[in-house]
Amino acid sequence: MRWLRRGLLAGLALGVAGCVLILAAGLPSGPATAGTQRAGDSAGLVRVLPAGDQVLSGPRLTEVNGLASGMSGLWLTGGTATRSHLLYAVNPATGQISATVALPSQLIINPGDIAAGAGAVWVADGASLYRIVPGLTGQTVTRPFATLPHDGLIGDVVTAAGAVWVDDTTDGTVDRYAATTGRASAAVTIGHTAGVMTAGDGGLWVADPDTDTVSRISLTRNRVNTVVTLPGPPTHLATAGDDLWATDGTGRVNAVGLGGRIRTVRVGGQATGVAAADGSVWVASTATGTLSRINPRRDTVTATIHVGKRPYAVAATPEALWVTVLGQPVMMHPPAGRSDTGTLGWLLRLCG
Repeated sequence: MRWLRRGLLAGLALGVAGCVLILAAGLPSGPATAGTQRAGDSAGLVRVLPAGDQVLSGPRLTEVNGLASGMSGLWLTGGTATRSHLLYAVNPATGQISATVALPSQLIINPGDIAAGAGAVWVADGASLYRIVPGLTGQTVTRPFATLPHDGLIGDVVTAAGAVWVDDTTDGTVDRYAATTGRASAAVTIGHTAGVMTAGDGGLWVADPDTDTVSRISLTRNRVNTVVTLPGPPTHLATAGDDLWATDGTGRVNAVGLGGRIRTVRVGGQATGVAAADGSVWVASTATGTLSRINPRRDTVTATIHVGKRPYAVAATPEALWVTVLGQPVMMHPPAGRSDTGTLGWLLRLCG
C-alpha cells in the first residue's frame, strides 16, 4: 500500500518508528515493575533529580514507546509480553505505575503517539486518536475520538489553545480538532511529510524531515507563518522561551532563535529526545547513554549524566526529568548475499 510505505519511510527519516520497533524487540520480557534503585541498563523509564543529578530507576517494561507529562501526571505508552499497546499512568512522586489502560489496537507506530492536556490524555494509533480521562476508574477505550481522513498515519500529537493537533505523515498536513467534541476545525499543509511537533510562544512547530525544515503554525490563524531550514532532518523538538530546540540524530542540538537565527550545541552520541525544564534544556544521547544539561543562555553543556542503555524520549514534571531507556537492541543482519545498504542499513546505523 503506497500510503503505508510513504508513512513508514517518513517515520524512518525521523528515527521514530524503525528504531523503537527494532529496539523494543530486544527488551526483556515480563510484567511492568517499579523501584527506586539506581538505574542500570534495563529497559523502561528512569528519573533524574536535577538538584543533585541523581538517577533513579522507574518502571521496567517489555516495550517502551511514547512519553508525555501533563494533567498533573506522567504518561507512558508501551507493552508487556502479551499486550503490545498500553497506556500507563506513572506517579511522578514515587515513580511507580498507578493505573493501566489497554488500547483497542495492539499496533505501535511511533513515540509521538501520546500527549497530555486539554482535559485528557490523547493516544494515537494508526489513523485513530483516543481520548482517556485521568482519574476515571474502570474506563474502557473502544471507539476513537477522531480519525484522520483518507486512512492517514498519525505521526505526532500535541495539545494547544484548547485543541488537539495531530499530523498526518502520509500527506504532510496537520489537523486541528476541538478537544471537547472531536470536530475538525482546520487542516494546515506543511510539506511532503509532517513529523514531530511542539507548541510554545503562541505557535505550533512542525518538522518536515524530507526538507530539513520546521514550520510554525499560528494558533490563532491556523496557517504557517514561519519556515526555518535546519542543518539536518529534525527528529525531536522542544521550546524554551523564545527558542526552538531540535535534534537531528547527530551529536548536536540546534536552537532556532528570533528571526530564524540558528545556534548549535554539541552533545555527542546521536542526540534524540529533548525537553526544557528548570531553566535548562535536556537532551538524550542514544549512542552514549547520557542526558546532557544545557544552559540555553550560554549554549553550553553544564552536566552530562549517564542514564542507561539507549535513552530516547525525555519529559519533565515538577518533581524530575524522565527518560525512556530502550535497553540492549537485537542485532539484525541482512540475508546472505545482501549488504546492509539502503533503508535498513541506514536505520541500523542510526540505531547503533
